Amino acid sequence: MQSQSVSYFDRVFEYYYSNTQQDSSNPPVLFIHGILSSGQLFTHELMPFMVAEGFPVYSLTLRGHGTHSGKPSSQPFQDHIDDVAAFIEFVSLQEKKPVVVVGYSLGGLIAQHVCQKEALSSKLAGLALMASVPPQGFGQLNRAMWFDHPALSMVLGQVMAMPNLALLNPYYRHVLMDALFATKPSQQQLDSLLSELKAEDLRLFLQPHPIAEDFSLNLPVLVVGGKEDKLVPASQVQATADFYGVEPVFFSPMGHAMPVEKEATKFAAHLANWCRML
Repeated sequence: MQSQSVSYFDRVFEYYYSNTQQDSSNPPVLFIHGILSSGQLFTHELMPFMVAEGFPVYSLTLRGHGTHSGKPSSQPFQDHIDDVAAFIEFVSLQEKKPVVVVGYSLGGLIAQHVCQKEALSSKLAGLALMASVPPQGFGQLNRAMWFDHPALSMVLGQVMAMPNLALLNPYYRHVLMDALFATKPSQQQLDSLLSELKAEDLRLFLQPHPIAEDFSLNLPVLVVGGKEDKLVPASQVQATADFYGVEPVFFSPMGHAMPVEKEATKFAAHLANWCRML
């Protein structure tokens, strides 16, 4: 995967990219990451698989994550929405095709907000939500986590605030890894997931950022989750699917770390087949 940085109007995009060598009518696929990670997260399993299946692939690194030099403003969630919307325009212009957006975790909620923009309707081919924060936003998700897994809720807050220090605590590390992975992860999986840890801007999570209840999305939607996910459990994946009027697809054994889990290629195969039908 190639790592690139480009200026586009008043924005700087840092992203990973690879194009297929095949002459293909497949739409380009854009991955949007979640907390404590970057666009690099998708370069290990999902992007190579999709390229081999004939899809051009992109993964954007959000401001304040990975090696991105950009700083969020006083409204970091809106910054991410605006950046992703502009990057979709950029990718659509490069590829001369509408884009499939795959939003993972926090990236899923960002993608849902982006897809509300009427100006992007002709540039979007589909929306795939992968272990995504539900349309009801962080309020519902955080309440569910607090009641079902209070220790995880506490640990996650500490890890977001000071990840490298918090993960030195064996208990914190055990609780987080148990939530992220369905089976014991290999060192390679851990390295893939934890290689670009940075403290999160907690302003992202202080407001729920829900999708309007009367919002109607005229776009194909795929909703997937991991059966063993404790961060975005099956009930929240179902809530997302119900909101968009689709049936969710669950993978097992699969925790929240779907992009680097042992079964990641099974999800990638499903995604590729779904994208071909768009």
